[in-house]
Amino acid sequence: MVDLQALVIRTCRESSFTNTQIADQLGMTFSEFNNRLHMKNGTRFFDIQHMDMLQRVVGHPFLADYFAAQFGMLVVKNPLPEEMDNVELFSIQMHADAARGLVAQAKLNAEEDGVVDRAELKHVGAQVMNYMKYTAKGFLAWAALHGVQADAMDLLTCRKVESHQVAARGSRCG
Repeated sequence: MVDLQALVIRTCRESSFTNTQIADQLGMTFSEFNNRLHMKNGTRFFDIQHMDMLQRVVGHPFLADYFAAQFGMLVVKNPLPEEMDNVELFSIQMHADAARGLVAQAKLNAEEDGVVDRAELKHVGAQVMNYMKYTAKGFLAWAALHGVQADAMDLLTCRKVESHQVAARGSRCG
């Protein structure tokens, strides 16, 4: 499990902005930002409003990733219908196919010595999650292309879809 502080530090490092620029966007001085980031000098970590603003500044929804991981869920970017066409859909599908190939290769590599250790399992799991994200994104993109994106989102999030009533047997989405 990733600790929230480590996630925020990593997100700031991976950002194209400096910590000084991020602090300025949050309305803080660099030292105030740094003290909160590392919980120095008796300061507390960022509150939820600061973290919400921080993810908007860096352009990555790290809070969604963090909370989804807590419950074994995925965060998938919902494609914009106006940006969707057959070429984009094909590109997304090619990424999904490539990710599926990486899953198979990771499994083969893990089984090579006859024993699958924790690191190999973790690597295969990461590849599976990547494949699932591309597959879900492909489904949403296809639905957006055909004007049924809202229903597709409802299906993926297990909300009732009046016009279709599609769910797997025994599903909690009944």
